[in-house]
Amino acid sequence: MDRIIITDIEFIGHCGITEEERHVGQRISADIQITLDLSKVAASDRLEDTVDYVSLCDKVVSIGRGESYHLLETLAERVAREILQSFKVSEVTVRLRKCPAPVEAIKGHFEVEITRKRQD
Repeated sequence: MDRIIITDIEFIGHCGITEEERHVGQRISADIQITLDLSKVAASDRLEDTVDYVSLCDKVVSIGRGESYHLLETLAERVAREILQSFKVSEVTVRLRKCPAPVEAIKGHFEVEITRKRQD
């Protein structure tokens, strides 16, 4: 199968254990990898035969900004579920990062990655 990969979709999300993280929000970065057959679009060169990248990014940002979550895992699951429901893909991998991590000792970030497959 073929893949489309979109990296570094950024938004201010309300995700965290503390009330402050959920109220104030913080920068979250998302990478999305979708698996689908690209042979039809390769032959047709028509947007209608593939996943519209902009629509997919808009969906991720809308979900990330739309609600408050305690865990990145929950947000990642919601994003994966919505992508599988909204787009003709067979599999999606969602990688989310809190940038920077809200812990002084961590100089990088917290990251969660999940992969979900279409069940039909």
